Formats: sequence, C-alpha cells, structure tokens
Amino acid sequence: MPLYEEKLISPLAVRFSQEHIRPVFQSGIDLDSTIRQIRTKPGNGSYDVILEAPFEPIEIIRWQGRDSNGEEAEARHWFSFDNRRLYCLQRAAAAWWPKKVAAVVQALYAASEGSRRKDTTSTAGRSVAIGHSPKLLTGRWDWRAEVAGASCSNAEAMECQVVVTRDDASVDVPDLADAPAPPSMLELFFQSGDAGNGAGDCAVGVFAASEVVSTTDPSSPRSAEDSDGSDFDAALSTGLCGSWQGQGGDRFEVRISGDGWACTCVGGAGGRRPVPLRRAADSDLVWWGRDWSMCAAAAEVRAQAGTVQWYKQDGGWTPAATWTWLGGAADGQVVTGGRPSGRQRGEQPQAQSSQRRQRQQPQEGQQQQQQRRKQLSQQQQQQK
Repeated sequence: MPLYEEKLISPLAVRFSQEHIRPVFQSGIDLDSTIRQIRTKPGNGSYDVILEAPFEPIEIIRWQGRDSNGEEAEARHWFSFDNRRLYCLQRAAAAWWPKKVAAVVQALYAASEGSRRKDTTSTAGRSVAIGHSPKLLTGRWDWRAEVAGASCSNAEAMECQVVVTRDDASVDVPDLADAPAPPSMLELFFQSGDAGNGAGDCAVGVFAASEVVSTTDPSSPRSAEDSDGSDFDAALSTGLCGSWQGQGGDRFEVRISGDGWACTCVGGAGGRRPVPLRRAADSDLVWWGRDWSMCAAAAEVRAQAGTVQWYKQDGGWTPAATWTWLGGAADGQVVTGGRPSGRQRGEQPQAQSSQRRQRQQPQEGQQQQQQRRKQLSQQQQQQK
C-alpha cells in the first residue's frame, strides 16, 4: 500500500495544524514574494483553475483538530503540517474567488510517528496567526473573512463554497479527485513552443480577461470539452435522470422534459406530486423545490458518485438533504445499480481522464500539434 497519493483538492478545504506561522520560510524567502510566483493552469472536472506553486506539494492528513472555542461540531477534516505553504496556496485561491481552485497535494494514508505533537491549533485549523513569534503577531489569516467582501453574486459564491464543502467532506484519500498526469517529453516540447508564442500561464493577481469567465461559458476550463454546450447539458442530464431515494423515505424520479427536467416525488403511501427542478442560467447549480431554496453542484451530479447533496441558501453550507441513487432508465427499461453504459456509479475507468483530456483539445490545437510532431520528426531525421 502506498504512503500517499497525489490528489487534487481545494486549498480552502485544508486546515492548519499550527496556531501561528512565521512570515518567512527557513530559507529566508518571505511568503508574500512566494505567493506572487504562484501560477495557474486551466482546471478539470469541477475545478476552474489549478495552482502551480514554486514549491513541492503539501502533505495532507485526515484527522480531528482541537477547537478551544467550540465554534463547530467535532469532526474530522483535512489538515497539513506544511502550514506556510498552505497559507500561500490559500492566499492564491482566495484571490481567484469565486473561481473553484485546486492544488496538487500528497494525501497521506496514515500520519507519521509524532505528528500529533505538531498539532498546536486552537481553532481546529480554520485560521492561523502570522508573526515571527507568538508574542509578535502581525495578523491572523482566515480565508472565510477574506472572501466575505468579494465582488460576486450569491449564486457564484454558493457554487464555489459547495466545492470546498465537498472536498472537506471527502472522508478517504480515494474520494479526492486524481491529480493530472505529469506531462510527457513531447508535451513539454509543445509547451515550450507555446511559450515562444506568448501563450503562457497566468500568475496570481494577473487576471486575463480570457481566463476570468463564467463557469457556464463554453470557453471556461470546466466546459471546454464541448464548445456548443450540447454534451455539457447531456452529461448533466445523464447524471440526474433516474430514480433517487430521499432521506425521509420519499423517492424522486427525474426524466427529461420539453423545458428541462420533470421531477416527481413518490411518497411512502404511493402519492405522487411534481417538484420543480432546473439549472440556473448564471451558475453551475441545480435548483430544487417550489421556492428554489435548495441547490446542488452540477459538477457533483455529472460525477455520478451515487449521491447528490442539496444545500439551503442560508450560508450554513451544511447539506440539508441527500439523494441516493437507485437506478436509471434507458429505452424505456429500468436499469438498477448502474448507468445504461454499464459503468457503476463511482467507478473511474483508467482511460477516462486521458479521453476527457483528448476531448478537451480544440480542433485547431490538434492541427498545431500534428505540425509540431512533423517538424520534430524532420529534425530528428536531419540529425541522423
């Protein structure tokens, strides 16, 4: 069994293990200058942006931190002992709010001996004090307070918070998204060609208009696999249509209708009633209920993980209801326990991520790569 796996997680879903950090690394480099060196690349899955930091990935571990004030219920969360690097990543992620930001981490299966002695936080890792010593503190960092004044709509903030809450609630290492595969030598060659044409990544604080886009825009990183939007809605419908079990014993049946989806609630006594269900046009959220007071992240529905969590628009970010997958329908036949494709919910074929990356490549980009491959082959022949 490996000691860790490289995974993707929102830095805002990881907590500090120490009560305070120094504003410089052991090498003498200050944290602020390091934050300015963090760059980004397009995200995948439910993430809009992936951070690329000038340091090694942080290690994270799942456990329960100490909360002296008792501000939240006792629970296990993701913590890191690389507190200064986590601070840099959280600063960068908060700067992109309400974009959904991820970073590559090393998710440990078990804590090393003596790790508990390093746990000095008194806030269950929600915040960290900054200063050269506990008696010379200059401030306290809490990303929640930082993004509270961000200029964005409630729907955008909710969509981003749903992803953070989902990552925080991921109980085990396999529940987190896989980190992208490292680029091959050929891909690095192509990237160097792009850099020569001025197509570089965007550093934190330098927001290119082409990158700061709505998550429903076809050119955004998450929906780049389908420029016309047809597959985008189809993937959501595939994940949503079927039969679901509610927490109260009710069953919800979802099917495609002329104006979106038709949802029917089947009570325990056999009664049936329609329930409004729609996707918001200005965000990647699915709204449910007659007063549109419950929402779910569309990315979670597309993932087909077996459950869908619904949140109230009250700022609490605690799931108010959970739907559990029962079965779907294809060609008029009920399929139980899996999708019509034959893949069970939660399974991730090995070739799926590579196939998704291939679908995300624009036609023009593929032609450029073919030309570069031809040039590289000619150069190799000349050297021979």
